[in-house]
Amino acid sequence: MRFGYRARLAGWHAIVLGLILGVSVVILDWTVRRIILDQIDAALLHAAQSVGAEIAEEGPRSPVDVLPIKPVRRLRWSFRPIIQVVDSGGRPVTVVGADAPLPIDAAQLKKVVRGKIVFLTVATADSKALRVAALRASHGQVIYAVEVAHALDDVHQVLARIRWLLVAAALAILLAILATDFVLTRRVLRPIDAIVQRARRLTAASLTEPLPHPGEPGEVARLVETLNAMLGRIRESVEIQRRFTTDAAHELRSPLTRLRTEIEVTMRRPRVVEEYRATLAAALEEIERLGALVESLLTLARLDAGEGQHAVTGRTRLAPMLEAVVGRVTPIAARRSILLRIAPDVTDAVVDVAPGILDVAIGNIVDNAVKFSSAGGTVELNIAITAAEVFVTVADTGPGIPADELPHVFERFFRGKSARAMGTSGVGLGLAIAQTLVQRQGGTVDIDSKPGVGTAVTIRLPLTVAGDS
Repeated sequence: MRFGYRARLAGWHAIVLGLILGVSVVILDWTVRRIILDQIDAALLHAAQSVGAEIAEEGPRSPVDVLPIKPVRRLRWSFRPIIQVVDSGGRPVTVVGADAPLPIDAAQLKKVVRGKIVFLTVATADSKALRVAALRASHGQVIYAVEVAHALDDVHQVLARIRWLLVAAALAILLAILATDFVLTRRVLRPIDAIVQRARRLTAASLTEPLPHPGEPGEVARLVETLNAMLGRIRESVEIQRRFTTDAAHELRSPLTRLRTEIEVTMRRPRVVEEYRATLAAALEEIERLGALVESLLTLARLDAGEGQHAVTGRTRLAPMLEAVVGRVTPIAARRSILLRIAPDVTDAVVDVAPGILDVAIGNIVDNAVKFSSAGGTVELNIAITAAEVFVTVADTGPGIPADELPHVFERFFRGKSARAMGTSGVGLGLAIAQTLVQRQGGTVDIDSKPGVGTAVTIRLPLTVAGDS
């Protein structure tokens, strides 16, 4: 089971906070315990010093029932110490406040006799823990050890209460922060919930409606702006596909309608063989046109699917490629009395492009130039080189393209007035395919045309090596 972003955020926050608060409770508990024990040790040491002072003046058997002991601050129990005085051999001399002598550690007694102050925790016969402060005292030439002890039962109870108080406070803080997290995340994520609800209602027909903007700058605003920009690109793509489908259907319908009309008219009555031949020839012409159209549509579909985006490139010489294109299209140009040639003294260049893709692009442009040139016109191919780029130009002496049509010449299925007036074949996909192919190779296609003078289409490619290689 996968939890939502809000639940996972709260869960991770709770784990991190729990660890931080747990470590804090441990540190605070240790600190409070250390402070309290230090206060106990200070009180025991003060009492031992008072007893030692009395022994020095009056001897070890002086009355020590009432001692001027400094009270332990902020502790809620009475301070009633056990006082024991022993000689240097460990034999008890005086015991006050207890029915039995305190346990004596021989090693610690030696340290005390040598003048060290010792603090230790011992256990009595009935397993009670005692905190003991021991120091050296003397009366005349006789050395004694003064031990002042206090039971730790009350201290342990206070420390336990403090520990539970810290744990309860940590849990309360954790719950309060989690509740605050829930409220704040709900408020912060409310714009995202609105975006999700709006996005769920999106359809192809409602892509024009942008996602709701939160109204203030920030991460959510940038997310909305990014999504709206993405929706804009999707909307544009859907619109292009819609126009493409509509235009393709129209272009396919026209030759199919003509085919059907020709065949229906021919089949209405018996005809002579020549009339059947003429009908079949017209049908074959329409079928060829349909075949060319379908081939172009398949090419565009493959390009739209990303084919050729990562085509293997190679070092391609442009001059031999232009010669191959001219050789392939020259028979078509000759039938229309059009001179197709490569400019004299053309400069060769080497580019890093896929040769097959570039051949198709240049071939489409040359084919277009031949189709739209008037009889007796000229189509010339040339190569120019700069420091960083290569320019392949295809110039014709056709009727040119009006200025209002120039922005649309690379649109799919676009055919200008002159193309329709001249009755040339084609469906308006050649330049669109050429531009897509060249762009996939890192180049661009520009067009310059003057009505009545002619058109020049220029392919710009990054230069690799000039001259032969």
